[in-house]
Amino acid sequence: MKNHFQEEYGWDAWEDKLKDQSKNIVINCLESVQDMFECKKGCFELFGFDLMVDDDFNMWLIEVNSSPAMDYSTAVTERLVKMVSEDIVKVVVDYANAKKKSQVDTGLWEKIYQAKRIVDKPMTSFGLNLVCEGKKIA
Repeated sequence: MKNHFQEEYGWDAWEDKLKDQSKNIVINCLESVQDMFECKKGCFELFGFDLMVDDDFNMWLIEVNSSPAMDYSTAVTERLVKMVSEDIVKVVVDYANAKKKSQVDTGLWEKIYQAKRIVDKPMTSFGLNLVCEGKKIA
């Protein structure tokens, strides 16, 4: 995709615009539902984000899959699934257990965010009433 944008439009749309947009989409999605996940020591979950790019180079979230397909449905997905499968072991096993994390090869995985706070409770437990009420206009 990066090469396609460079050849088609003459600029690196991925680095200049789309990369940051995709990271922000992932971060905002995961932060918005962090109170719904149960963290268990020694466990991890893989999510698949389906994103779309419009003609103005805006990134749009289509859906998030909590159990993304890992089959070889196309030549592209075969290559990507093989890379993800190999690199996820590097992150889950090697990086998680390393004392010097900066020296661990994580393949193409990149840490994009370190939370400053974690929500332990759903918003309803704070006694907030976020109801929108209205009246019919005659």
